Amino acid sequence: METSHIIFLAVSASISFAIGRTVMHLRKKKTNLAKAQADRKAAQALRDFPPGLESKNKAKRRRHLRAAQRTERLGTLPEINSAQNAKK
Repeated sequence: METSHIIFLAVSASISFAIGRTVMHLRKKKTNLAKAQADRKAAQALRDFPPGLESKNKAKRRRHLRAAQRTERLGTLPEINSAQNAKK
């Protein structure tokens, strides 16, 4: 092979590699964006889900009422508060 053919082969291979990497990067970026949107949508659906029926168990009902009051008072999720209190 002549030198010009070898150079042409190397240049075309590097251009092909660069285009392939760019396409893969854009595809991955698009997929990650779609996944993030789906995760946000699923989280919002869980937050908007109506609460279940009240339990017939009196202790469980009280526990849920206390958690709801704590959430209203502090404005955060009860799981986060209990985790923070456990660390102290």
